[in-house]
Amino acid sequence: MASSSRRKAPSQPETRPESRPQYTNEQLQTYFSRIRLPQEYLESPVLSDPSLALGREHGLPLLCGLTRYHACNVPFENIELHYSEHKTISLDMGHLYDRFALDGPRYGRGGRCMENNGFFGTVLRSLGYDVRNCAARVSRMIHPDRQTREKQGSTYGGWNHMLNLVRLDGQWHVVDVGMGAMGPNMPYPLEDGYETESIAPRKIRLQKRSIPEHVPTSDGDAQKLWCYDVCFQPDAEGGVRWTPAYCFTETEYLPQDYEMMSWFTSTCPRSFFTQSVMCSKMLMDDAGEKLVGNITLFDDAVHKTIGGDRQLLQTCATDRERIEALESIFHVRLTDAQRKAALE
Repeated sequence: MASSSRRKAPSQPETRPESRPQYTNEQLQTYFSRIRLPQEYLESPVLSDPSLALGREHGLPLLCGLTRYHACNVPFENIELHYSEHKTISLDMGHLYDRFALDGPRYGRGGRCMENNGFFGTVLRSLGYDVRNCAARVSRMIHPDRQTREKQGSTYGGWNHMLNLVRLDGQWHVVDVGMGAMGPNMPYPLEDGYETESIAPRKIRLQKRSIPEHVPTSDGDAQKLWCYDVCFQPDAEGGVRWTPAYCFTETEYLPQDYEMMSWFTSTCPRSFFTQSVMCSKMLMDDAGEKLVGNITLFDDAVHKTIGGDRQLLQTCATDRERIEALESIFHVRLTDAQRKAALE
């Protein structure tokens, strides 16, 4: 069982599959409350018969609901790296349960991809889903620095992103709640050529193809990866311009792999996580049935995007103004010790 004890430092990960942590029914109910999961999902037969999580009929509706409500209530953020006393990241599932579920109503905290998707994958595994933790290379075409996009936009970074694959009726589905406004935030099948509208008017697609960095063999062939692309705004005639977002493999990554990936992305001065403060939540329609946009703080500004229209809500010139925006707009609150560390 995942412990709810509060740990100050990352623990050694458990590597045996049978010893991977799972959350209790009581812990799951606390998490469901945190994400404001509606009654229709709380009455899913999966919650009383975990074997039903393996099929599309009952497993997919609950998976879609959990993904949507998690993305809207647990932010994609890196506040721990900027506004904490220790500026370190723990991937311990007991620690993440405390932050996301137990302390969630009071502090509203989230995390980066390995925290969000690691925790979410453990929730799904606890419910009976078949879950495989995988890794991705993020495209430099979506890097926040314009020069990086212009000069290196056709290339990908190192293994620096985590996502989950979930199997329903024998078919794997991509499940990613750890990419914020740039991610799919909806389950979709692992199928070459798959294309759909995600958050209108945005479209997403999946292709199996080589990336520019892969060296072809003597017969001209090169290794292929799953490539997730985004079209942010189709033109008036329905034309689509695809932007590569990340590429990934079906290889299972282990807790010790994510420890290394997290350490690099949270300590390297070249990582944008160490350079910039960010917090992003997805937004739902009034019926709670689909995502319609996002609200995102990045460094010195907060923007709200609905239906492809981006609006500046607030500028943040100082850490104090950012912390106030986190509280008033995102309902993300720092502890007294974190606030003191941030403003000293």
